[in-house]
Amino acid sequence: MRVLITAVAVALSVATLGAGGCREESPAMKKANLGRAFTERGDTERAIRTLNEAIRLDPELVMSYELLGEAQLAAGNHEEAIKSFRETVRRDPVRDTAHTSLGCLLLATGGDLNEAETALDAAMQVNQADSRSLACMGALRLEQRDMTQAVAMSEKAISLNPQSVQARLNLGLAFMEMGRTEEARTQVEQVISLARDNEAVKSQARMLLDVLSHPSVQGGPADPSG
Repeated sequence: MRVLITAVAVALSVATLGAGGCREESPAMKKANLGRAFTERGDTERAIRTLNEAIRLDPELVMSYELLGEAQLAAGNHEEAIKSFRETVRRDPVRDTAHTSLGCLLLATGGDLNEAETALDAAMQVNQADSRSLACMGALRLEQRDMTQAVAMSEKAISLNPQSVQARLNLGLAFMEMGRTEEARTQVEQVISLARDNEAVKSQARMLLDVLSHPSVQGGPADPSG
């Protein structure tokens, strides 16, 4: 199951860039905001370079580390992004967006599930209404084979954000494992609809629909060894 969760989670893992507070804009903040803009425009090389400059100007400006992680993530530098998110939460233990990014990325890249769970727990303690941390926690519960909690977390994420592709995928997988085939199919069809131009996610969802259409194949809902 983790192969499917990982493939989809990587395609969904870029987070909303943090606002970084209301401090008066210093030279380092100007660099940090410029780096954010480069990331949003897809110029990740300049973003990473600019954000490293921001950190050199002011090593205490925590937002720079989180924004650097986002730029590295957008560039596909997952290990470096994980390091940046770890440094962010080390410096600011209540920065929920960085905890969420760390937890979701560890899950997406096959990292330590215990560290991912700790990060997501920390995020939810700070912000109980964050659909992204709830969706990632739902995916983690799937990995732990706790289908009841996978469903509960994912349904809560959807109540906060009906557009959550990850949460609907979680539900599809959990319902499939529970033998609730029609409910699983409904959720996976929603994934395909919501993914729009994200071909990686849509391809994985279509593969899951194919499994649901042939329940006797290895790993399908009628196969207890899957």
